[in-house]
Amino acid sequence: MDAAAPLPWRHRPAVLLALAGAVYALVSLVNHYNFRTAALDLGLAAQVVGDWAHLRAANTSLLIDSPPTNFLSVHFSLTPALGVPLYWLVGGAWALLLVQLGAVLLGGLGVWRYARAQGASGGEAQWALAFFSVQWGLLSALGFDYHDNVVGAMALPWLALWVTQGRWGPAAAAGGLLLASKENMALWLVFVLLGLAWQHRRRRGVAAGLGLAAAGALGYFLLVTRWAMPALDVAHRPFGQAVRYQQWGPTVPAAAANLLRHPALLWQALFQNTLPDAAYNYIKLEFWLALLCSGGLALLRRPWYALMLAPVIGQKLLANDPALWGINSQYSIEFAPVLALALADALRHWPAGAPARRRAWQLALAGAAAFTLVTLYTRQSKWYDRTATNFLTGRHYRSPYDRGALRAALARLPAEGAVSAQSNLTPHLSAPRRLYLFPALRDAQFVVLLRQPDEAAAWPLRPEQTPQVLAQLRQRPDFRVFFEDAQLVIFARRGPVRNPAEVLQF
Repeated sequence: MDAAAPLPWRHRPAVLLALAGAVYALVSLVNHYNFRTAALDLGLAAQVVGDWAHLRAANTSLLIDSPPTNFLSVHFSLTPALGVPLYWLVGGAWALLLVQLGAVLLGGLGVWRYARAQGASGGEAQWALAFFSVQWGLLSALGFDYHDNVVGAMALPWLALWVTQGRWGPAAAAGGLLLASKENMALWLVFVLLGLAWQHRRRRGVAAGLGLAAAGALGYFLLVTRWAMPALDVAHRPFGQAVRYQQWGPTVPAAAANLLRHPALLWQALFQNTLPDAAYNYIKLEFWLALLCSGGLALLRRPWYALMLAPVIGQKLLANDPALWGINSQYSIEFAPVLALALADALRHWPAGAPARRRAWQLALAGAAAFTLVTLYTRQSKWYDRTATNFLTGRHYRSPYDRGALRAALARLPAEGAVSAQSNLTPHLSAPRRLYLFPALRDAQFVVLLRQPDEAAAWPLRPEQTPQVLAQLRQRPDFRVFFEDAQLVIFARRGPVRNPAEVLQF
């Protein structure tokens, strides 16, 4: 078929994108409707959207271990600004979820366009889009709230496409979005640009320009993490993410050097449980199986994509936090676009329309879809919440709460006055107001607590501590019951705040 000829409808991406969007909405939007989203990160980011919409500096107050501080000292991210226009229509939390959903669909369209640019037929580009859309990393991220790095990662297909086409203005815009999405994404961009330079090494001017851009991204990352974030922090604390890797060395460069000098230690870190608790065994192996089943072999044929994933794999598997190791949450979102681009690039060695090329796409799609389907139901990774992610089960659509009554109760809160609330309630409390994650009281004028929270809602406490919590607040002379029903109790402060830094201990 002539590349310039209009594609038949079956080879256009609109239908597949609509189907994918429906599934993603069933995961992400249903979770928020059913009070399954959380203070971290949706509640925190929604606070930022509200502040920026009202032209205020964004201060986050939802961290238990920190007094209220500038949001950019927590995550140096500008992507919440994308939710500001929608804020005036649907509020901050819904705005961010819609932005995230739209970003993923645009990422899918970018994969389709990239596959076409790599010589894929219309039908093969559909296979590429489908392959991207069923990736486990996408559903895991969408099942766990809102995260800025999901939005940023979806710029990658467009960056790769526009670099291939030599469209430097749009490429710079895509790179800028990725750079500004979060501080750690700037470091990822360094490896993305180096990978693209490797891919386009025969275009020497392009490769050199990409190398310079990588150096600029590295400078940005160092400037933000070593100077800007500590300077903006209320206590001027250093960048905190590096503590996850201190078991390998006192600094990130020292840890990297130590692992590279000791290959056996690196092997252990990448493939084995490095904690004494056997409950975390085999989580890393599950991740490697996920990579193998979801197009990972393409990385062997196109190693520049493996270079792009190197810092992501290191960030996950070298951490001392097992929550990062596996396939849960947003910690694997970068794999979805990279694997799709790698496969589209790797299959170029067969002529367009060749039966072998079509079968390769079919096998890759079947492998990714099968792995995603199985892991919707069961995972080795700990803390997997099937109810939040598996849209194929009935309980995903049921809430343990009377949603209408809960919203009506929250609407009783005055528009002004700081509120301390449990995690799943904070994204539903509209800005502008200062929010604290219970058990932080600080200067809260109201405390909002569920009578029977689940584990996620009660975090960082445990559900079984709720009766003790309610009893303690009822006994305090500086609080009174403002409202209560069968599922919720709202306490109001009476009198002045005695301890503006108070965090209850249980």
